[in-house]
Amino acid sequence: MAAALLSSFVAHAANEAATVFLPPLDANAVDPIILAQQQVNQLSSYQLRLHSQSPKGGNTLLTYSYRKPGYVRMDFSDPHHGAVLIYAPDSDRARVWPFGLGTLPVVSLSPDNALIQDPNGHRVDQSDIGTFLQTLRGLQQNGKTTVVGKEILSGQPVLHVSVIGSAGIMVSQVHRFDVWLESRHAFPVKIISYGANGQLIETVVMDAIVYNMQFPADFFTP
Repeated sequence: MAAALLSSFVAHAANEAATVFLPPLDANAVDPIILAQQQVNQLSSYQLRLHSQSPKGGNTLLTYSYRKPGYVRMDFSDPHHGAVLIYAPDSDRARVWPFGLGTLPVVSLSPDNALIQDPNGHRVDQSDIGTFLQTLRGLQQNGKTTVVGKEILSGQPVLHVSVIGSAGIMVSQVHRFDVWLESRHAFPVKIISYGANGQLIETVVMDAIVYNMQFPADFFTP
């Protein structure tokens, strides 16, 4: 998840949806990751606060905004406080304001440019939750999925799911994902990734989520 930050954080939405807590997987159980994909596919947009911790790159705090069919805006709090990155799928370019929106310089870069990838190689054009769930499904298809159980995370009920690749199997350099899904929309609110030898790659926590956010007309095209 490459990064950017917004000046204010929005409260968690109270959209009504069915609770999705599930029993341990069996032949007749609904796969919670498939359910998460179905739920996320129904969203037209969302905004959230993202906190990432990585042994390679320290801490990142930002506000992440997404609108179909692939517009992304990242407003950074830490590091590079005030920096803004916006990706537009129609041009396949990312614009970066290192010192804040409306200031100079403004840099236009390809999403595969190493300057705007994080230490784990995440690209802005592949940073949305839908793409993450596709990656997770890829690991599922060559591994084992375990519903660890219901837990409480930051005061809200969540479902903890663990996906581990078969021996020697990795997807995007990840051998194991632990994912916590919130109960209303099956939306991931915490993700921990591990490498082949069990080494921690990254911990990502997401909160202040607003579903189907109505962004200003020029929010992604300032």
